[in-house]
Amino acid sequence: MTDKNATEPSFLKETFTPAQSAVYIAHPDFLEALCAELQDVSAVVGNIVISPHKKRDICFAADVWLEPHLVHFESISEAVKILRRAGKYWFLNPIENVRRSRLIEAELKKLPDLNHRFPLKDEIPAIGCFSLLDKNTLIYSAKRWKKPPLGDYLFQEDKKNPPNRAYLKLWEALALLNHYPKPGDTAMDLGASPGGWSYVLQSLGAKVTAVDKAPLEQKIAALPLVSFLKQSAFALDPHTLENPIDWLLCDVACYPNRTLDLVQKWIASGKAKNMIITIKLQGDTDFEILEKFQAIPNARVIHLIQNKHEATFFYPAAPHLSPDFAGEI
Repeated sequence: MTDKNATEPSFLKETFTPAQSAVYIAHPDFLEALCAELQDVSAVVGNIVISPHKKRDICFAADVWLEPHLVHFESISEAVKILRRAGKYWFLNPIENVRRSRLIEAELKKLPDLNHRFPLKDEIPAIGCFSLLDKNTLIYSAKRWKKPPLGDYLFQEDKKNPPNRAYLKLWEALALLNHYPKPGDTAMDLGASPGGWSYVLQSLGAKVTAVDKAPLEQKIAALPLVSFLKQSAFALDPHTLENPIDWLLCDVACYPNRTLDLVQKWIASGKAKNMIITIKLQGDTDFEILEKFQAIPNARVIHLIQNKHEATFFYPAAPHLSPDFAGEI
């Protein structure tokens, strides 16, 4: 709760109410996009965007602080006590009064190792996040949307096997989904060349059909679980498949409307049990087209940390892919 006797930063005096306000964390390059998507913004401090409204179907938030608290404190020890009472682990999001923030951080329990191997083997513990808005104002939330602090999975990269860095995007998507292809699963990678996503799928044991007019990198094409179909990703008719596939993936560069047509075609066919599709945005962010993807029942559109000017479409969407705000929205 907000301390009624607190001296809040002037820009929050009339706007921050814990029961109603939501705190969104922006990727620095997509702060403007997040604000435009939210439309109603009370304040922006560093990468923190405060809105008087809670929105579950938000694309451009790197993370969401689900139960934000704003408190006034006098001393570093007082701030430490507040955080210790609220949770076990805390991650500092340094935006203002950084040196003072670091002094608070130093008194808190040391975080577990946040550098992960893929796929994730161990559950990431609950980690709260906090920031100072000024010398004596602490904003924090013990409950957040995503498991890793600021929504960023810090993976130990594979710099030897994948043909490009696109694999990191799929690693993040699967970790966020918390559902992985397994040995014996069937998968189709549309627009697969040079083969980064196909490499990830086969590394998990899935049998992959890589579809593209351009060839795969030779070392990917030679992998025993990868077969290649020289064809346009958009020309492939899912109705020709004898059985449904477990995973349909697509990271092809094209206009969003064409991707929407592809998604709708595959959903209508019922031939893909799980879909992870990249929506390549063109020029200014087209929120109208994103809303069309978001309107698909049981779907979710999320801008991943590894995404550039694009977003990732998940279908079907597990409940945890949306922020779980307490109370009514």
